[in-house]
Amino acid sequence: MSHGALNLQRVLLLRGMAVIGQCMAIAVVTIILKWHIPIWHLAAVVAIEILLTMATTVRLTFQWPISNHEFFAQILADVAILVALLYFSGGPTNPFIALLLLPLVITVATLPKIYGWSMAAITVLCYSGLMASYVPLPLHALATYEMKLHIWGMWFEFIIIAGAISYFVKRMSDSLQERDQAIAHAREEKLMMDRVVDLGALAAGVAHELGTPLATMTIITKDLQQDYKETQNLSESLGILYEQLQRCKRILSTMSASAGQLQASSGCQLRIEEYLNDIITKWGDARPGIHVEFRSDGSGSTAKIVAEHTLTQALTNIFNNAADESPDYVEIDVHCSDHDVVIDVCDLGRGVTPEIARDVGQPFVSKKEDGLGLGLFLATTIINRLGGSVSLFSRREGGSCTRVVFPLTSLLISTNN
Repeated sequence: MSHGALNLQRVLLLRGMAVIGQCMAIAVVTIILKWHIPIWHLAAVVAIEILLTMATTVRLTFQWPISNHEFFAQILADVAILVALLYFSGGPTNPFIALLLLPLVITVATLPKIYGWSMAAITVLCYSGLMASYVPLPLHALATYEMKLHIWGMWFEFIIIAGAISYFVKRMSDSLQERDQAIAHAREEKLMMDRVVDLGALAAGVAHELGTPLATMTIITKDLQQDYKETQNLSESLGILYEQLQRCKRILSTMSASAGQLQASSGCQLRIEEYLNDIITKWGDARPGIHVEFRSDGSGSTAKIVAEHTLTQALTNIFNNAADESPDYVEIDVHCSDHDVVIDVCDLGRGVTPEIARDVGQPFVSKKEDGLGLGLFLATTIINRLGGSVSLFSRREGGSCTRVVFPLTSLLISTNN
């Protein structure tokens, strides 16, 4: 529910409480005190208030948002009803006259400044009008009993206003603060995505410029391999170099593709554990000098997901970060459920400082002395886009652990296959 709808819902609750209090006050004045007041006029005003409450309740069932104009109109309706009730019950001599301040407080706390000043002017005009014209209460200036009732009525009014301000207005103000925090968070995410776009443009330019020299080196390496095929050691080394150059060309081709093409072309369907096993196996083959301790609890979901290339790149970046920090040993623990996947990538390095753990995923924040932090930044951005999260912390036994959590719903294809 939107913040406007929540605030209107609270105003509606306050209006319902007011209807109950007004009915009780009219009953006490007419039945117990036996004062002669325009009962039918007051009853008509309360009936209108009940109809407005019912109409507002129906309005809240609709999906379109509550605008500032609509919320202000609802407050104005409450002011009009309160002024009508005060007019028929003593005007400024009514001990509940100060209730006119409550709509003003709500308006100032929840709406922009222009609405607050408008409501201030309206309430002052209403109070001034009641000073000039109203139906007087049957009170006598020297009647001690009625004066005590008037004083007790003002005391009860003070309790109502204090309670309303403490609860309803505070809740409305909290809703505005939550909205401001959501806007600030959205701005931070936009800035983060702008940085990703800039990095993507830079990567596309680099991919374009590296294409020609890589092609030249590939041709020369292939020719050298043919020339020195009789020299076994040199031929094998040239073969490895040729394969690495081909890998670089494939990586550049992938970088040149758009994100939408990546996701569409990657589209094979795999069970989540098959997908993770495939990633870890291929990564381990690319880092032959490292021992990978891979553990899975075997509780993987049977659902099939899209083997999205961007997620593969993100996880590979995290694996590479761990291998750079701990070249001999990396530990990967995977826990799969029907809802999400938790991957712990642990190393035996120096650990991380609290500042790096706090700022994980920010650009140019790296746990390596000479690192730029771009790999972890891009990985975090991709996983956040899928609705997941990345956290970094030091382990008690030494080293650090990168925890990746992402929901299966963002990659889910079918749960029945």
